[in-house]
Amino acid sequence: MPARLSLNNRCRGFSLAEVLVALAILTIAVLGIGATVGVQSGGTAKGVSFGLGAVSRAGLLSSAAFLAQERLEQVKRLTYRIGPPPTDQFGASPFPAGFPDEPLGTIAGYPNFSRQVRFWTGPPQAPAANIKLVTVTVFFNTPGDNDLHQESVAVSTLIAARP
Repeated sequence: MPARLSLNNRCRGFSLAEVLVALAILTIAVLGIGATVGVQSGGTAKGVSFGLGAVSRAGLLSSAAFLAQERLEQVKRLTYRIGPPPTDQFGASPFPAGFPDEPLGTIAGYPNFSRQVRFWTGPPQAPAANIKLVTVTVFFNTPGDNDLHQESVAVSTLIAARP
């Protein structure tokens, strides 16, 4: 009696056409994901404010805000008294004594940041004669398409002279 082939014993597999169609679909999906990651990381569109680019920019903004607030706290420790004897440790406007501009690469641990401190006494910047407006600005570079873009964070406060 000759052996009979049953449907359960047939060799199963994919044809060449099915494999090629599956590879084409997979290639399109992988290229789409790669393009999306490129856009979200800020590599192809510097104006994009979501995804990996937003996370990176948020980290830079957070560091800049920390550096500005840290310097502002140091400036607030300066003495400003109107009497007797009058004491003003700020120096000549708009550059406070002891706080020179810090160019890129001079802030320890933050090579991508620069910082400057400015102050003004009385009107029109400050609201009254014995009040100083102090502003700390931190600049940093964010990567764009083919170059760097400079952004900044500024923190200000008013300091009144003590009697």
